[in-house]
Amino acid sequence: MNISQKKLEKSRGRLEIKIKDQNLQKLYQQGSSKALMPDFHENINQLMLINTAGGITSGDEYDHEFEIDNSKLCISTQAAEKIYSGFGNPANLEINLNLLNNSSLFWLPKELILFNNCNLKRKINFNISQDSNLLLSESIIFGRTSMKEKFEKGHFSDFWNINVDNKLIHTEAINTVLFEKKYLSSFSTLNNNSAVATIIIVGKKFLNKVNNLSETLTNNQNTTSNYSNWDNKLIVRLLSKDSYNLKFAIDKILSYFFEGSKIPKVWNI
Repeated sequence: MNISQKKLEKSRGRLEIKIKDQNLQKLYQQGSSKALMPDFHENINQLMLINTAGGITSGDEYDHEFEIDNSKLCISTQAAEKIYSGFGNPANLEINLNLLNNSSLFWLPKELILFNNCNLKRKINFNISQDSNLLLSESIIFGRTSMKEKFEKGHFSDFWNINVDNKLIHTEAINTVLFEKKYLSSFSTLNNNSAVATIIIVGKKFLNKVNNLSETLTNNQNTTSNYSNWDNKLIVRLLSKDSYNLKFAIDKILSYFFEGSKIPKVWNI
């Protein structure tokens, strides 16, 4: 019997978290998915997500549900989420975030690292009330260049939907039968970069601050970035040679939106 025919152990994880009026109302955690709310004595509640499995591989299943009601919250992860090579069906990661009643969410997970021969389907749904605000930053790394790892191919499907009062205002989609190295080298895609980030901003509270955002963008031999603003949303795109340079470029933008105060520790540690 070869390894593809064996029944391999898979990870499962589920989170259900509700925060209302700045207080934790519900914390349900199951399997490899855990969450902590460390008290950093800062002016924003911070939630740290932990995957005790140490990474995700084919066949794993994760389901996370958040409800944020009349609250201000920053959500990040304890470490980069590593998507390893595996056998069989793709790993599935589904995240649903609901923002209600004048809430503000900073969705700042650390980078998603795709290893060679990874196999992942991810879906993120944001449901936002008209009076709420969202700043999300997502980074994807195609192989850790500092570790001499090379991404040659992998299966990767990624869908994000953002709804305001149940009306779809934005969709992001990567859906390939096979994501190959040629996509990294093509000028029309990643142009020989291995790290990419997208920052999306929705809500009047954050959009009213974008007048001088261009001054925070990084454009040099290692990183390229730019932004566009339309239909009551702002999108920043960043391409970088590696995750190290990308992190510095993201930090500059996040610092702008935190009005000179420190970026929440849950993102920086």
